[in-house]
This record gives sequence, C-alpha cells and structure tokens, in this order.
Amino acid sequence: MRQRIQTTMLICVCCMIPVLVGMRILSHGAGNEAQGGAIYTVTAYCPCEKCCGEFADGITASGVNLNGFLGLCIAAPPEIPFGTIMEIPGYGIAAVADRGGKIKGNRLDVYFPTHQEALNWGVQELK
Repeated sequence: MRQRIQTTMLICVCCMIPVLVGMRILSHGAGNEAQGGAIYTVTAYCPCEKCCGEFADGITASGVNLNGFLGLCIAAPPEIPFGTIMEIPGYGIAAVADRGGKIKGNRLDVYFPTHQEALNWGVQELK
C-alpha cells in the first residue's frame, strides 16, 4: 500500500519554477541535459484508470497528490531519483515525482490533467 504524504509547493528563487519541499534541484537552465544528452522516448499520462490502472487515485509513487494539480510532473525510471528537475522540450521544467510499470531505461512519462491532453502529446523522441 502506498503512503500519502503532505507536500508544500515553493517557488525556486534561482529559476522561478515551483518545487516541492524536500526535493532536490540538480540542474538549472540550458546546457544541462539528463543522462549526458541521451535520447528519451517521452509518453504522457493522466490520473485516469486507462493510464494508471489500479493506481488511478491521483497519488504519485512519491506521495504527491495530483488531484486538482495544475503543475508539471514526470514519471521516470528508478535510476532517476525523485526530485530530479528535468526540462522536457515542448512540456517544460518539472520534477520527477512518479514511477510507472513501463517506465524503464530511457523512457519518461509526462503528466497531464486530462486524458485528451495526454493523447495529444502522443509519443515523442527527445534529447
């Protein structure tokens, strides 16, 4: 059973992006590419049952409640720690706060509040 945790959102004074208290900022701005500039397959998900199956409660693997959440969130493989800040072209700057059964190797999943927005993202190969 997953544990629910309460989080507080703050704005980073260096880059003016929202970060969750207790999460680490590992990089800022242009020129900092995840995993040495690797190519990632980036898919999208929403908190619905089609995307999340039995975990369709809106709570991420790190305990963040995405219900009513309008920010950005990334699901990444376990090799990328929770709280890692990544810039995803066409999506924005977001923190890793979730995992996924199919999220392995060079694959990421970006969060959208609706299923249609997730479908619109599709599958993208990004550096």
